[in-house]
Amino acid sequence: MNFAGLFTNVVARWPGSAHDSHIFRTSATGNHLEGTGLTDGVLLGDSGYACSSFLMTPYVNPKTRQEENFNRAHKVTRCILERTFGLLKRRFHVLHSEVRMAPDRVCTVIAACCILHNIAVCLQEPDPEDCDMEDVRCAADLHSQYHGRETGYAVRQHITNTYF
Repeated sequence: MNFAGLFTNVVARWPGSAHDSHIFRTSATGNHLEGTGLTDGVLLGDSGYACSSFLMTPYVNPKTRQEENFNRAHKVTRCILERTFGLLKRRFHVLHSEVRMAPDRVCTVIAACCILHNIAVCLQEPDPEDCDMEDVRCAADLHSQYHGRETGYAVRQHITNTYF
């Protein structure tokens, strides 16, 4: 997903219980970035992801004011993602709960909803009126922390020192 709330890559073949970081690591995009990195910008992930040179995660225990500012900016930016998922669910009520169809059909429905959402955003369609604020909340802190190998500390520290 990008800063404008458009879905740029959809992987809908995993059950709802699969962790986001596992889905990302095994995706074509994740494998590509692992091999080549990202030349322009970085991805943002919650603390359930490994910090890497192309994927920035928040500081678990910020020790300086700069690290706290980095975490605040990280959280605010990630809220775009949370709001976009809330908007997607408001636009397409089928996504509010379990979709009782064959798994391959569910994958198609989810991908179609994401494509239709992108079209609605590009055409500047109004947001659905029945806004449920629970869907819009920022859940940047709700995921479990990643405890595996992390390789992006130096990049994250450079961003923190340079911009915060």
